[in-house]
Amino acid sequence: MPLQKRPLLMLAVALVMGSLAVLLVNNLMRPHTTPSRVLSLRTVPVVVAAHDIQPGIKLDPLMLKTVDWPADALPQGAFSSADAVVDPLPPVALREIRKGEIVLAYKLSGQGARGGLASRIPEDQRAISIPVSEISGVSGFVMPGSYVDVLHTSAAGRADQIPATKVLLQNVPVIGIGQNSAENKTDPKLVKAVTLLVDPESGQKVALALATGSLSLLLRNEFDASLLATQEITWRQLGPSSQAPVELRVVKRERRVPAGLRPAAAPATAAHEIEMIRGLKVTQQTVVDTPTTTASTQGARAAP
Repeated sequence: MPLQKRPLLMLAVALVMGSLAVLLVNNLMRPHTTPSRVLSLRTVPVVVAAHDIQPGIKLDPLMLKTVDWPADALPQGAFSSADAVVDPLPPVALREIRKGEIVLAYKLSGQGARGGLASRIPEDQRAISIPVSEISGVSGFVMPGSYVDVLHTSAAGRADQIPATKVLLQNVPVIGIGQNSAENKTDPKLVKAVTLLVDPESGQKVALALATGSLSLLLRNEFDASLLATQEITWRQLGPSSQAPVELRVVKRERRVPAGLRPAAAPATAAHEIEMIRGLKVTQQTVVDTPTTTASTQGARAAP
């Protein structure tokens, strides 16, 4: 090869190698996308809360915004536009909706509700307020969202005219204290009235109890929905007694499921085919797996 052509050949080889290096680097740095994955991620518009919305608040378009949401993960009851939520008349939030949370139909009242506490009362239920003091109201620890038992102390109907105390109602939800019905407050607050959610017959009992004696509240554990067998307590049970303590009798043992959660579904039965080998003989056998039965306390009744 002539001497003057060698530098040209080396330059050409260098250019080719440099071009290949540039192509390889660009290929490594370029983000790789899988066409099938991009096509499967289809989104749809969904209405979410633009900021925290408290129960009893009438919705306004400024409280809502629309975001893209995966179509395969769209929950039931979602809305595709703010107009679908507030038209023709805006509803009221029945439960707290946090900022960025999807607005679902079951958390809203009917169209055109007036708002406030009345919109949160379920059909066939009623709200009734009772007067409380620092003592009868559990020192202000009763909050909207709490559950209480109602005690009635009265001498009405007693021949000796000595007051006695009995449990009037059990497991009653509190929907308001004073003029506040928000459930996001946890600090104790002394008020003069507590509003309870009851059925109409229980409301009559509360009204009669107020006219014939005094009422006090027993605050429950927030997850305890059990019903206990009760008895009337008179002055005889206040003093020392040689009798053994009365055993607690549970009429119905139940644990309350927190709002927004659903109890886990029972595992389904499953059948499996197995081979049984005995000597030279091989047989097929079907085995059915059933859920292990545990001692459930749901609906248990104590012995009388």
